[in-house]
Amino acid sequence: MQKIKISPELSHLIKAALHITHDLSFGIYKRPVHWDRLAKLANWHQVRPLLFDYIQQNKLEGIPKKNLQSLHEYSLGQAVTNMAFLGVSLKLYKQLIENHVPAFLMKGALWAWMLYDKPGNREFGDIDFFIDKDSIKQSLKILSDNGFEPDHYRSYLLSRMQVARQYLNTDYQLPLNPINENILQSLEIQWDCSYPRYCYHFSWTEIASDMTEFSMSGALVKIPGMENQLLMMMIHHGGVEQWDKLKYMADFIRLLRLYADKLDWNYISETARKKGFNRLLLESLNAVNIITAEDYLKYLNPEAPFSPSASFFRNMISHWENERPAIKTKSWRILLYNLQYRDNWKIRFSIIAAHLLYISNLQLIWHKIIWYRKNRF
Repeated sequence: MQKIKISPELSHLIKAALHITHDLSFGIYKRPVHWDRLAKLANWHQVRPLLFDYIQQNKLEGIPKKNLQSLHEYSLGQAVTNMAFLGVSLKLYKQLIENHVPAFLMKGALWAWMLYDKPGNREFGDIDFFIDKDSIKQSLKILSDNGFEPDHYRSYLLSRMQVARQYLNTDYQLPLNPINENILQSLEIQWDCSYPRYCYHFSWTEIASDMTEFSMSGALVKIPGMENQLLMMMIHHGGVEQWDKLKYMADFIRLLRLYADKLDWNYISETARKKGFNRLLLESLNAVNIITAEDYLKYLNPEAPFSPSASFFRNMISHWENERPAIKTKSWRILLYNLQYRDNWKIRFSIIAAHLLYISNLQLIWHKIIWYRKNRF
């Protein structure tokens, strides 16, 4: 693969986000750092607190005062926000469990405390719970009592029994908004790891089969084991978000550094193959090796020799360097990515078939059309 060259801004950002102290294997363009561009990239990658720490630790000079002050203020704000979100997370978790709703905290609200030396360094803006699908209705009642309800669009869909059933069978998450003023502006519940039509399905039984206790600032919560944490991260950060932001790679690398030598890699590999995303796992671990020189592929024994795709890594770095255009819906982008990087034609045909099957949910589609026609303006 031809050696990739990156900007000095991205070089600093990679080292900051991934906590790399050695020289990168990339070529770096010989020019001064454009500090405004670095600040803009850090914002897009959602790694501003990590960049501020990196600047302080490495005593970087020449940074305009406005940029440094902005990073400092944002980092302080994020730390305060994360502490406030911790209180909300634990309060809601406790109520769900006390009311016998199978649930666990997930994504940023958990990984900030699990993977980062300073939880305030992990940017996130909402709280996510994974809920057993059979308990969605009960969980919504509890969360409503705490001031969080679905938006008008989803409330409209869920108010019709057949439409609600089709929504739950074709989606995987439900965003909730605060009814009144609240520091938390978004809360999401999930009952799967991604849209069913991308064929990553995990049932509650599968994902919660080996729960373990984790202490969040002294409070014990039950969460899936680290193997399933890694698999969930692969699906969301890799299969859905396509490693487009350094925030995602920062989570992945920290999990690997902390737990790789303790993981059941046979389970991880067998599950990834069963779900059809073993190639995505291998490509992602290979990318980690190129960036950090840390070899986690050694824990796996691929059934066939693994030949990494040049486009996988090249496109990832291109998105890190140039950001990615914002689009109204990412469904088409996610579909094309999964058709390219999933394991074989069997899983690809399953993904295509699942997308075609979605059309059979006529009542759901019809009521979505009705809603958008009535609320176009």
